[in-house]
Amino acid sequence: MFDMRYHIASLVAVFFALAIGILLGTVIVDKGVLVDQQKSIVKRIETSFDEIRTENQRLRTEVANEKRLSNQLIQLAIKDRLKGGNIVVLTTTDVSDDVIESIMDNIRKAGATSNNIRIVDSYRVTEQTISQVQQYFTVRLTADNAKQVMIKKLIDDLAQSAESTTTPNRNTVYKVPYIVQIKNMGIIKTDITNSTPPRPVTGVVIVGGANSEMNPFETDLAIIEQLKALRIRVVGVETSSCKKSYMKTYQATGIPTVDNIDQPAGMISMIFALAWTDGNFGTKSTAQRLLPLSAQQ
Repeated sequence: MFDMRYHIASLVAVFFALAIGILLGTVIVDKGVLVDQQKSIVKRIETSFDEIRTENQRLRTEVANEKRLSNQLIQLAIKDRLKGGNIVVLTTTDVSDDVIESIMDNIRKAGATSNNIRIVDSYRVTEQTISQVQQYFTVRLTADNAKQVMIKKLIDDLAQSAESTTTPNRNTVYKVPYIVQIKNMGIIKTDITNSTPPRPVTGVVIVGGANSEMNPFETDLAIIEQLKALRIRVVGVETSSCKKSYMKTYQATGIPTVDNIDQPAGMISMIFALAWTDGNFGTKSTAQRLLPLSAQQ
């Protein structure tokens, strides 16, 4: 007996086979067109990459040329501005070593000698610490006063002659200069060694501005006030990109500041500030102007 279901199923199968055939035929006919389109797209992408590569190379060349020009202009602007001076770069924050090296390099190009000291914020004073450094003090150190008194002596020693840092008091004889001793203990990091003691400083660059939760009130303000009392020129600086600015805190003490020490203009401003040009320089809202007026003449 004739079954309509089988008849319908057969018709569906026929039309389905026909559709597949048409589809395959279309793909086969258009295969060459699709390949050509793919080749065209690939060619355009390759051309775009070549153009981008050429543009990047051009920009790199321009940046390199501008960097060379900036370095030459800096050298012309700062030459001999600090001749005969001795500048200490004092760091209390997590600023990078590259920034410190750049600061010292430009100080030397300005005619001064330079050393760096980084106060290690993570160092914690212990009873062992006190016993190791007590010989350098007539006042008795305690857990409460040790850090403050130790930093004060560090600044006092920097302000005095190299010989005075190795001269014992009447009651105590010690073999290692104080600065070298606290370096060996990990309280500070410095390029000052026992064989190359520092000369009396004529200026200090205090590098602030933090990328973490550090507090300038804990160390920096006491150092600045002590340096001012010793009549040593002090300039506060930070990078243009630091997350926590110290500029307002530094400016409240009356010292000159530079908020873009990582830029050529900032380096020039720092040198002029060390050479007794007052003002707050940089690019942030706390700055009065980009450069000292004397540097623009």
